[in-house]
Amino acid sequence: MKPVNLKTLDLNLLVVFDVVYATRNISRAAEQLAMSQPAVSNALARLREILDDQLFLRGRRGVEPTLRANEIAATVREALQMIGRQLAPAELDLSTYRRHFRLIMPDVFEPIMMPPVLREIYERAPGVTVEGLSAFRTDFIKEIRDGVVDLAVHVFPAQANDIVSEPICETDIVLLTRRGHPLVGKSLDIKTLGELGYVVLVPELQNVLSPPSSFLAHGIKRREVYAANKLWALPAIIERTDLAGLMPRWFFREMADNYDIVPHEMPIEMQKQHCCMTWHIKNTNDPGHTWLRESLKAAFRKRLDVGTVADAPLPHTPPRPTAPARPHAATVKPPSPRQPQRAARAKKRPA
Repeated sequence: MKPVNLKTLDLNLLVVFDVVYATRNISRAAEQLAMSQPAVSNALARLREILDDQLFLRGRRGVEPTLRANEIAATVREALQMIGRQLAPAELDLSTYRRHFRLIMPDVFEPIMMPPVLREIYERAPGVTVEGLSAFRTDFIKEIRDGVVDLAVHVFPAQANDIVSEPICETDIVLLTRRGHPLVGKSLDIKTLGELGYVVLVPELQNVLSPPSSFLAHGIKRREVYAANKLWALPAIIERTDLAGLMPRWFFREMADNYDIVPHEMPIEMQKQHCCMTWHIKNTNDPGHTWLRESLKAAFRKRLDVGTVADAPLPHTPPRPTAPARPHAATVKPPSPRQPQRAARAKKRPA
């Protein structure tokens, strides 16, 4: 490995490297950098010559970093952020701020937290873009360390000295069934818990609700009939079948008006969980990162009033009113107000 002459190293080359490493895609990197794809490729070629390494190789869905690229990625990202913090103004000016954020956010949080933040970005921050990443990540903590992910929202805290996990709210679990379920009366008992069939989440997302250990601790082996890969799929399935499902209380409040389902207090003690926001400690005092975190937290709390939702009683859920029956085909409909006008116009038309 030949030594690097810093006099020949253009800082812009490291900026290009950082974005390509984060996106793993030349065209997407070019879009974020407001550069052409040939310009990005030329910048990488110059950096490859300086560092004497390929840095990125063609992959199935873009490019894959080499061992050397993985070794320097975190250092490059941290150095660029340090320079940015030192040169940035004391107060964040959203009108001139430019940044692309990459977030991991399960679908249960996205429709609740993102709309207010996206409205503010659209109206006040033309240089800011946000990319939502799949919650099915094998090691999102490593991706946060590598700078590939800026922020993650999950229901379990990360245990690491260089990772910050801040609780947003407590996740209080309730059981939901369709109205008129044949096994569930006004109250729910432990025996019924064992008799119900359940729609659950796939193993990768089960921590969003409550792990099966809460049931096993009380000698209950629940019958898991279907495993969904989105929490938003559960309400419709519960409404249209005899399957039961577990949900955070605050999530039930968010979608209760759209489905004819009934909440029940759990007769057993469920494992306590918290919704957490997770990021690398180096971003704690970053002005742009701080703005994003505070904006997401404010949106979540304002929408759901999470300061009280964990301890609040379940709302009364009366049956939804049924839609009026459509008139039978033989039913004579009343004339519309426009019919006399149409008749008058028809009389005036020449034969």
